[in-house]
Amino acid sequence: PGELRDCRVEIMLSNTYHLYLRPGLDILRQFGGLHVFNGWEGPILTDSGGFQIYSLDELKQISEEGVAFKSHWDGSRHLFTPEKVVD
Repeated sequence: PGELRDCRVEIMLSNTYHLYLRPGLDILRQFGGLHVFNGWEGPILTDSGGFQIYSLDELKQISEEGVAFKSHWDGSRHLFTPEKVVD
């Protein structure tokens, strides 16, 4: 964050899908949220993670239930339902 401030960055962009996989929701909650985890006091813009439906085409399956992804990190499977993604 210090380097970002030195460059006069005003907002940080984070990817929801990648944060979900690493470090994971539990760790982000333990830290008290993304601002504390990153040490960033400015605004943070998080994307929906929806781009991964296209960019990780070979690692996903779409069904009536939602979108199932296979993690590119460890091969674990994750189901994103409409209810889960707005939680």
